Amino acid sequence: MTIRRAHFAAIFALFVFVALAPAATYRTQNFVVDAPTAAMAKRFGDAAEQYRIVKAREWLGQEMPNWQRPCPLKVEISPDGPSGATTFDFSQNPLYQYMQIRGREDRLLDSVLPHEITHTVFAYYFRQPVPRWADEGGAVLSEDDVERQRHDQMCRQLLNSGKAHKLWHLFGLKEYPNDVMVVYAEGFSVVRYLVDQSDRQTFLKFVAHGMRHGWDNAVQSHYGLKSVNDLELAWINSLRKPRAATLIAGNDRPTPRASSGELTGRSTLRSSAPPALPDLGNPTVRGSSHTADIMDNDADLRRPPIPLPPPIPLPQSQSVRLGAPQLGPLPTR
Repeated sequence: MTIRRAHFAAIFALFVFVALAPAATYRTQNFVVDAPTAAMAKRFGDAAEQYRIVKAREWLGQEMPNWQRPCPLKVEISPDGPSGATTFDFSQNPLYQYMQIRGREDRLLDSVLPHEITHTVFAYYFRQPVPRWADEGGAVLSEDDVERQRHDQMCRQLLNSGKAHKLWHLFGLKEYPNDVMVVYAEGFSVVRYLVDQSDRQTFLKFVAHGMRHGWDNAVQSHYGLKSVNDLELAWINSLRKPRAATLIAGNDRPTPRASSGELTGRSTLRSSAPPALPDLGNPTVRGSSHTADIMDNDADLRRPPIPLPPPIPLPQSQSVRLGAPQLGPLPTR
């Protein structure tokens, strides 16, 4: 009994030590990573740098210059579903960025981290908040095959149940509606369709054009269609046809698992973390984007993001719903 008590006491002491131990910090050229262990901090820091190169090349056709101030990246390992959020403040120069990710290590490296890094690429390109459907849809497109397939299935379910939004309404959303899954799933499906019609650089030009001159004008200029309604018909028709699996390449992890727009004069605080995500089973979604200025010294770099006010629920308008086209389930491979 004495030996057993001593054994339990040792385990308890170890647990307390681990729970109270400070997180390890690892600094790269563009990130300051806080993670549970030094090895993990390095693994995520190296992966973040590589994704930053890969996603910039994919979306911009070239790498981004190094940020003047590194982005704090908080990593929390948890058995819960993967999640992440990145904060931007577009009124600050240089741009404030703060990234937080939480979940299983493998899903964070394969899916959440490239999602969040894509938000930073969009922030660099547009220099202002991006419509939610484009921001989240593009970020999901940057994830791995598992998440892309889940969101494709989710979009088909939304369409078949008459819960998807008319595109002219979806394109006009600047914040999350109550039914936030529409922004992720339908946004992803539309972004993937548009990228398939041309490439990622054309898609970014289309979004920038639409934000400035209207979406019908942007559709005409970049995709040769008369209106957003015509785009909607073409997109839905594309979902009725088999899709080549090679059009969008898989999202290979950049490092081995074992090793590692325009500015406004006012503060624009933006978070891509949605107000409330419903529990819908298999599909997982992540929001990402905020805004705030990063401080000059290392202690300030680890400062938590500026708190956001509670979101105001937006009413769901039935008048902008798409009819149910009965697309059927996602084809099995």
